[in-house]
Amino acid sequence: HKDISEGKLTLDLFAADLWEVYQNRSSPEYRDKDVFFEKTYVTSGIKNILEVVEKRLNGKGGDPVIQLQTPFGGGKTHTLIALYHKSKEWNAKSVVIVGTEFSKEDSLWGILEQQLTGEINNFKDNAAPGRERIRNLLEKNRPVLILIDELLEYMVKAATVKVGDSNLADQTIAFIQELTEVAKTLDKVSVVFSLPTGSLERYGELGEKMFHQINY
Repeated sequence: HKDISEGKLTLDLFAADLWEVYQNRSSPEYRDKDVFFEKTYVTSGIKNILEVVEKRLNGKGGDPVIQLQTPFGGGKTHTLIALYHKSKEWNAKSVVIVGTEFSKEDSLWGILEQQLTGEINNFKDNAAPGRERIRNLLEKNRPVLILIDELLEYMVKAATVKVGDSNLADQTIAFIQELTEVAKTLDKVSVVFSLPTGSLERYGELGEKMFHQINY
């Protein structure tokens, strides 16, 4: 590429950020779909995930839930950005949840409803909403692609919020289970989320415990 041969490529371009792309604030290399794919080497792994998710959103099978696990810098966020851009081609609604961007008071189900409907009406409670309410929301908004990045960081923050005898992190684990179960029974719904493989990215003992709970 010309920017490499002319020495114009800066290291910050390697810091992919799904939320910045969603907010339309990132550099053109990530924000602009055509530039992104022009400068992205589509590996066989990325190609396979794109094909599976496209098939799922078209109601033609495909895995409903995909978990991306690589070490730091292994391409998880890059893959999520590729899916975000492609979702527009596939005429699917996309939900973008990036754990570093939300406060401990935000619930993932509230964010889900807000991004799909523009407001939070039915998912205001800090307790996980249950499968039926999630199903009703997703069924009305299909096809829908749900992209979740930096989940563990959000959960470490949410663990400090009490919800009855529980906490918001435990409720989030319940929600992730409910969400994935709904996705398995409802066509044209795809959930893709990333988890780190390196222990240094798991935010200490609490993060390690939650990693194994989600990964179970």
